[in-house]
Amino acid sequence: MKLNNKQDQVHISNYSLEDLLSENWTKKPPHTIFETFCILGVLCSKHNKCISDKIFDDFIDNLTDNLTKASDTELKSVFYSLLKWPVANSIKTRNFIEVWAALDDECLKRIRDWSYDEMLEFITMFYMLNINRASDFSYRCLLKLASKAKHLTAPQLVRTMFFIGIQRRSPKNIHNLEIFINERFNEFSIDELAIISMGFFKSKTPVRNMDIICKIIDIISNNSSQIHEISLAALLKIIRYSMKVATGDRIYLLLDKLQAEVPRLSVMCNVHVGLMATSTLTFHEGCLKAISNRVTDAISETRLKDLERLALTFGTFNYTPSKDFLHNVIAELKKPEREVERNIYGRSFVCCIAYLGLLGIYPEELIKFVFDPIFLQKTYGKHSITYGREILSLHNTAKIFCKDSNIKLLSDKEAIILAKKYTDYVPSENYKKQYNVSERMFLDVLNILKGARGDDFVTGGHILTHHQRGDIILCNDHKGCAVPVGNTFDNKHFGLLKTPPNNNCWIVLIIGGRNALIHNTKTPSGLFKSKINELKGLGYCAELVLWEEFSNRKSKEEKLEYLKVLIDNAVKNK
Repeated sequence: MKLNNKQDQVHISNYSLEDLLSENWTKKPPHTIFETFCILGVLCSKHNKCISDKIFDDFIDNLTDNLTKASDTELKSVFYSLLKWPVANSIKTRNFIEVWAALDDECLKRIRDWSYDEMLEFITMFYMLNINRASDFSYRCLLKLASKAKHLTAPQLVRTMFFIGIQRRSPKNIHNLEIFINERFNEFSIDELAIISMGFFKSKTPVRNMDIICKIIDIISNNSSQIHEISLAALLKIIRYSMKVATGDRIYLLLDKLQAEVPRLSVMCNVHVGLMATSTLTFHEGCLKAISNRVTDAISETRLKDLERLALTFGTFNYTPSKDFLHNVIAELKKPEREVERNIYGRSFVCCIAYLGLLGIYPEELIKFVFDPIFLQKTYGKHSITYGREILSLHNTAKIFCKDSNIKLLSDKEAIILAKKYTDYVPSENYKKQYNVSERMFLDVLNILKGARGDDFVTGGHILTHHQRGDIILCNDHKGCAVPVGNTFDNKHFGLLKTPPNNNCWIVLIIGGRNALIHNTKTPSGLFKSKINELKGLGYCAELVLWEEFSNRKSKEEKLEYLKVLIDNAVKNK
């Protein structure tokens, strides 16, 4: 801006703070006040004096009172002048908040008179000061721009989506933007699509139109060798966030393309490749192997948060790239050099160890470290109610698979508190609510088995309390005859791991919803496979009831036959 450049050329040596602040600013014209605000900023920057100092109170009062008389150009000059001052500790710093809040109010008054470009220009002013999320004007502009999406040019759409991402919340009419983004898709470059994608992702708004996602997948595939990794990561994030279930082989073919790019991509970008595969349960061994090789070469520079996400990816697919890789991950987590990172990102550290459990790995030394009271308090706070599910998961799996260790785990009281926090109520026909697909399937299986065996011979309950959903429990004697379950698994002792109460065959049927299997396979995902292994570790017979297999059988008789086969398999495979 010309005005800003002119202010930069002012000879500060001609002014002093004392002289400027001794002036009677109530009698000065507005344009002089605006120009002096910049001069004060430069002087204060030179002498490291913060705007919050009381000596500036009178001047700031006069400045904010005169903003209503400022031209649009002068308003911009005030924004630029604020940048001249030493950076405030917070957007709530006294005097700083008075200035930007007054600017916010004045911009709100003028919003009706401004074009889309002018609105975006002033949103950019607030962005310069890092106060978009606190600015009412910025959010009001985004509401207006979203409602007028069909009138925006492609560059204006991109800038609007950028600021929606900065705002971290979506305007009500963001679907309007989605419609016109789809219509003008070919007008955007890959980097512009990445900005648009981050707008959706950062505002926690999945793209509803799968045509857009399919076009993004195609554009990545067609430009896989040229696309910048920052843009690639942004596009992969919105694919992952929007496409919860893989359809066809589109994701697999995309991973085919990306496999060749893994060596040139950063570890962080490769993590997003893996997470996209994880969210759609698309197993591509070649791509996962390439990612593990890339990470092995740079494991000491790999962030703890990325090691956590990689453990989740490999655990979800029950895929162990090599014993050396997992050994290296565990060794890296133990390194003294990671201490600062463990303290800052303690929860990522704990989650990483918990995700290793999906692969049947339970590093006792690290689990012992997690349950150190000092670490728990530093990471989660004083009270056990604030512990994450990962703590309960490590507590339970250590009780099952590390029986001979001397790890001091949670108390029974703490385990019960967390179990109540992290488990859902077992579905019941006596409790009317809008159940989802998995819950309705649970009730269907329960009713069919009760019809065949008797009400007292089947129940629902939580055996593994770190898993959100309960399971269906029944019992056979050693001759294969049904035995009453009664109230063995009632809520009286809810929250603690339950071993089989006697030597009969206690059978647990796990309800596998639509996402229980890895895409295009008959293999359970890591979460379900680990649940089966944990139940077996406690002494139960366990099997997974597959949604597709169960729902494809139309009559109760067909469904009962399928369940009988599962029960027999559970007993045989104990």
